[in-house]
Amino acid sequence: MNVSNPVEGDKQPPKRKPIWPWLVMLVLTLAIIYTHHRISLIIDDLAQMARDFIQLLRWILAKLEG
Repeated sequence: MNVSNPVEGDKQPPKRKPIWPWLVMLVLTLAIIYTHHRISLIIDDLAQMARDFIQLLRWILAKLEG
């Protein structure tokens, strides 16, 4: 009987790495992508609003002059 070798049935299965850090990374990545998309839309709306505001002022000035 060899004492230095463990019995095959006593071996522990290898530990699995936890999946929760990957899920957190996935959620954060999706949140960042969504936030980037929303910020891009807001910036586009602000740029359009500036052009519309200038056009409105020109229209008002044209009405006041005419």
